[in-house]
Amino acid sequence: MLQQKFINFKQQRDLGSILTDTFKFLRLEYKKLFGLVIKIAGPALLAVIAAYVYYMSTTLGSFGQLGSGPNPFGDFTFNTILSVILLLIATMVFYALLYGTVLHYIKSYVENNGIVNTSDVMAGVKAKFLSLTGLNFLVGLIVVVGVLFCILPGFYFGTVLFSAYAIHVFENRSVTDSISHSFELIKNEFWITLATILVVAMLYYFILMIFNVPQYIYFFIKMFTFAEQSSPDPAEMFDWIYIALTAFASLCQHILHTILVVCGALIYFNLNERKNFTGTLETIDRLGNSQE
Repeated sequence: MLQQKFINFKQQRDLGSILTDTFKFLRLEYKKLFGLVIKIAGPALLAVIAAYVYYMSTTLGSFGQLGSGPNPFGDFTFNTILSVILLLIATMVFYALLYGTVLHYIKSYVENNGIVNTSDVMAGVKAKFLSLTGLNFLVGLIVVVGVLFCILPGFYFGTVLFSAYAIHVFENRSVTDSISHSFELIKNEFWITLATILVVAMLYYFILMIFNVPQYIYFFIKMFTFAEQSSPDPAEMFDWIYIALTAFASLCQHILHTILVVCGALIYFNLNERKNFTGTLETIDRLGNSQE
């Protein structure tokens, strides 16, 4: 029974198999996996939400203050810049912990044939935290620069570097070596990898839409109420209820990013198997040892 539920990551997969096994793995492991995600990355996630609420309150909530006072833009600009900096720092920390938790969970799962050692996961996250933070920064910087150059290079770099996190954790390579190796690994497999990422991203955003529905409904109700007022205040459109609903949607967005991390791990193993046949060779070795 256990063997039937075990998902062998080290094998070649087509697009459909990657999608199926992504959600199958999450369905089978969601209790323990998300429990660890909340335990390890939860405090950073709360910091992200707090920074996001601060950002919302200093931007959307400050519209009514614009144009008043001796320096109508001064405080607004300072608070906005500060909120953006805090949000970026908190987000980078959270995603370093999220990627570290999920990838080390999968690493332990693979090495122990479906049994996850929690202490190994926590130790791995601690050891890789700074390097994953640096990798997050570099990948983000490369993709953003690529987007600035006619957008298409951003899609290219985003696709190539999608497996860099898995390379860094599973092969224990340095940050720069993980980035360079991701270019080697994806050779002749770019288009199928891009298609897989796009399909998973579409499913991911479709799921997110469900959690955004309360926010959209409340916004449209406020918009109609706002239109009936004789002298409306723009700040009233974005009250604390709207900010709370938006923060809830953001919370779900960050947690559900786990889907993309698991998909990235499966893409890595698929590419690695097609290039190096690691899983096939290990299976042959096990068969040889069992016959002896």
